[in-house]
Amino acid sequence: MSDLVLTLTPEVRQRLDAMAEKIERSVEDCAQIALAEFLENWEGYLQTIEALKNGEEERPVLRAVND
Repeated sequence: MSDLVLTLTPEVRQRLDAMAEKIERSVEDCAQIALAEFLENWEGYLQTIEALKNGEEERPVLRAVND
């Protein structure tokens, strides 16, 4: 593990503290989970965009009923 120093707005810090208390986890655990989910979401999104650009994924086509 390595350290990361973050500067949070007071609102985000209060929300993080409150959530950590509600789910009985440490603030560090909550931040770790949030960052991992952020990375997973964005990596998946960017991977999908790249695949669409390269024609690797089929794009769904929606048509109106009377077309």
